[in-house]
Amino acid sequence: MAYTALRLSGLLLTGGAALLGVAIVILSFKPVINQVLSPRISLLLLLASILLLLSLPGMYAKQADTAGWLGLAGYALLQAGIVLLIIIAAPPILYPSMREATGENPVIFALGIALTLGLLLTGIATIQAGVYSQWSGILLLAATAGFFFVFFVAEFLPAQAGQIGSAFFGILLALALAWMGLSIWSG
Repeated sequence: MAYTALRLSGLLLTGGAALLGVAIVILSFKPVINQVLSPRISLLLLLASILLLLSLPGMYAKQADTAGWLGLAGYALLQAGIVLLIIIAAPPILYPSMREATGENPVIFALGIALTLGLLLTGIATIQAGVYSQWSGILLLAATAGFFFVFFVAEFLPAQAGQIGSAFFGILLALALAWMGLSIWSG
C-alpha cells in the first residue's frame, strides 16, 4: 500500500507541476506587478497548489533518509511556501467581482521568503541526496533564482523583465518538479 501511495504521489506531483507551469507562463503574458488574476488562472493555481501539497510528502519521503535535516527543513518551508499560491489564487475565485490585485502584505512577504528558502534547501538536499537526478536539483536551484528575481527584484525593473523572469521561473519549476514526479511514479 505504501509503495502504491508513493507512486501515486509522483503522478500528482507531475500533474501539479504541469498545472503550475502553465498558470505561471500564462500569467507572464501580462506585466506581473499588480496583476489582477482571472478566476480561470486562479483555479489553475489552486488546483496546482492542492496537487503539490498532496504530493510533496511523497517527494520528501523518497529521499528522507539521505536528505537529512536540510531536506526536512526544505520540505517544511516548501510546504509553507505553497500556501502563498493558495492565498494569491483564492480571492478571484471567492470574490469574482473584486478586480483588485493582491497588494503587499507581511503574510505574503513571509510566505514568499518561505517558498524561496524551501526551493533553495530542497534543491541543495536533492543534489546532495542523489535519490533524484542531480539535474532536477539544479533546475530547482535555477527556479529558486528565478522566483527570487520575480518576487523581490523585478518590481524595480521594466515590466518585461518580470514577464520574462516569470516565464522562465514557471518553466524551470515545472520541469524540476515534473522530473521528480516522473522519477517517483516510475519507481
